[in-house]
Formats: sequence, structure tokens, C-alpha cells
Amino acid sequence: MALEAVRPRGTLVLKSTVAENHALSLAPLVINEVTMVGSRCGVFSPALEALAEKSVSVTPLIEKIYPLTEGVEAVAHAGRLGTLKVLLRS
Repeated sequence: MALEAVRPRGTLVLKSTVAENHALSLAPLVINEVTMVGSRCGVFSPALEALAEKSVSVTPLIEKIYPLTEGVEAVAHAGRLGTLKVLLRS
């Protein structure tokens, strides 16, 4: 679905690891000159501990929270240069 959604010369960020075997044609990446970037999550345990202990604050990273009905505006906001985090709430 991501390959269908990304525009030619756009960027696709892979955030999940696929554990199962899969078949994927990479031709659209080449044809449409799509940049693909992987994003490693790292180890979750230390991060969860830091959040539980409140030794790290994530609230300052959240720039704005939008209702789900304003999803288009939220995505536009998230695309602005310098924006760190925009959340959607149902």
C-alpha cells in the first residue's frame, strides 16, 4: 500500500520489520525514483523504563494534537519543516 501511496521521487520510510516471507516488486521504486529509508527502533526495554520512571519527557516533542476528523490538516502540519510530532486522537 505504501508503494501505491508514495509519489514519484517521494520518500518511503520503513518503520516495521516483516518477520514472514513475502514477495515484493521493487521495480516501482526504480521506475518512480522513490527514496527508501529504514528506521531502526532499537531496544524497547530501556525506553519503556525511562518513560515509566519519567526520566525523559516526551510532551515537549508534541507540537499539536488534532482530532481524527482533521487528519488532512494534521498531515499537512506534520509535513512542515521543523515539526517534531503531531498526534491524531479519535
